[in-house]
Amino acid sequence: MTSASIIIRTKNEAKYLASTLDAILDQTQRPHEIFIIDSGSADDTIEIARRYPVRILTIEPERWNYSRAINIAAAHATGEVLICLSAHCRPIDEHWLASLTQHLTDPTVAGVWGPGYQPGREVPHPGLAERQLTYGPENRSWGLSNSNSAIRRSLWQELPFDETLPATEDKAWAMAMLARGLVIVHEPAAAVWHAAHDPKNAFRRNRAVQSGYDLIFPELSSSAVRQASIIARRASQLTRQRLESRDFSGLARDLMRLPAALASLSGGLVARAEALRRGLLASRPVEVDIHSGRLEIDGVKAPSQRPIESSVERPEGLEPPTS
Repeated sequence: MTSASIIIRTKNEAKYLASTLDAILDQTQRPHEIFIIDSGSADDTIEIARRYPVRILTIEPERWNYSRAINIAAAHATGEVLICLSAHCRPIDEHWLASLTQHLTDPTVAGVWGPGYQPGREVPHPGLAERQLTYGPENRSWGLSNSNSAIRRSLWQELPFDETLPATEDKAWAMAMLARGLVIVHEPAAAVWHAAHDPKNAFRRNRAVQSGYDLIFPELSSSAVRQASIIARRASQLTRQRLESRDFSGLARDLMRLPAALASLSGGLVARAEALRRGLLASRPVEVDIHSGRLEIDGVKAPSQRPIESSVERPEGLEPPTS
């Protein structure tokens, strides 16, 4: 059995941390160790963490970014596999960890990630029905996600996450592994309940994420106007579907999420304006050739450059958390 060191990044996660840790400790595969890496929580996050068999590490808020937080904890880890998990991502069942690590017995697999569900929302599709096996305009935001991922620690030791990136360190790392000819796997059984971001965090997060995408994929970055139009079109389609099906409770939930959605969009637009001001999008090339690597979607291997069918369905009997 593969030994797994779980790394949970936290800041003011008192609302979710206990249920996430309870779900981890209920796994059929016991974790080798659990790290909490906190960046200045002002709520009861640390007090809650102290009730559990975890090791608590801290990072100053002014030094924090997604990459550095994971790198600090990973430097203390001793497991064969590093599990990166957001504190607000609760495993859906007791087989989550085993599902996430099972592929890493194959030495050609560098990393694995699972989907995130949100209570009250449709189960997300990983992207287009035909998913290209290399990153492109349609799927650059899809792929290895450190909100719910497993990577081989030996490979992390060779290539830690890039601390110069404000976010999307997971996508950059996956690209580098694909460039080596290794495999990145999507495992739908390794799913989590992903709590929605509040407006403040949604703005901050998407600003960082968009900045990271602009650094990694400058030639794929669309204009702010095009991004806004895509989001507006999707929102319009969803609203129409809700009304046609008379799903008024779903429509009400969507409206409740509107502030966070607008904050997320604003964060992305601010990042785009900053990138344009620096001249980043027009000048920085992508230096990583990922064509030699391979993505595995839903645990099925496929040769590079070939689109395959992919879908994610809610596992039978899956129910959302009550809190």
